[in-house]
Amino acid sequence: MIKVVAEEMGVDYGEWVKLYQSSFFEDKFPEDNKNFKNVVYTENVQNDLSKSLFRMRERMFNENKFNVAVFIGGMGGIVDEFNLFQKCHPGKNVLPVTSTGGATLEIEKIIKKSNPELSDSDLHFDMDYVRLFHRKLGISPKEERFQSPKFQPKDVRQRYWKGK
Repeated sequence: MIKVVAEEMGVDYGEWVKLYQSSFFEDKFPEDNKNFKNVVYTENVQNDLSKSLFRMRERMFNENKFNVAVFIGGMGGIVDEFNLFQKCHPGKNVLPVTSTGGATLEIEKIIKKSNPELSDSDLHFDMDYVRLFHRKLGISPKEERFQSPKFQPKDVRQRYWKGK
């Protein structure tokens, strides 16, 4: 899915996306892995699924700097990712897109326990995810998408579309 969207936008997804995969699943890796230039394969820990996934998530969260985590759909493991993200990046924003259902609904319950006045009804009902991400992540719709990070100016104002 990431590959198709990136191609439609004219960006090199292999430059923009870092994909983490546990070697526990080595015999099930998708064919698209070959298209990513920056796949990080993490160790298969004692051939144990839980330990291997924990190691993968631990590396993912400790090797990168995050300002926000977006959680979409998912099964039980997404709650584990949420908990580990909060431990590794305390105080960082979390965006559970609950309109997709799945385990994001559990994440919302956890968040509301510590912040009962939180109400993000647009996360429940807004199915225009591009607009939702622009609004919630503070990304201007005027901002151009660059083929690779090396072409993207640091100054956000220099990224805005120029009239052609």
